[in-house]
Amino acid sequence: MTPHFTDRDERLWQRHAEERPARPLPVGAWLRTLRATLRTHRPASRTTEGAT
Repeated sequence: MTPHFTDRDERLWQRHAEERPARPLPVGAWLRTLRATLRTHRPASRTTEGAT
């Protein structure tokens, strides 16, 4: 049985990766979206009444 990915596939992907210009990942935008989502889903603030 042959493996799913061959050495030829790997060489083609490597060549493709080397020819493409590098792009920065949009991590900043992703983090801003995550923060905004977390702010809207925060539970109500806790009170000190239950701590006694």
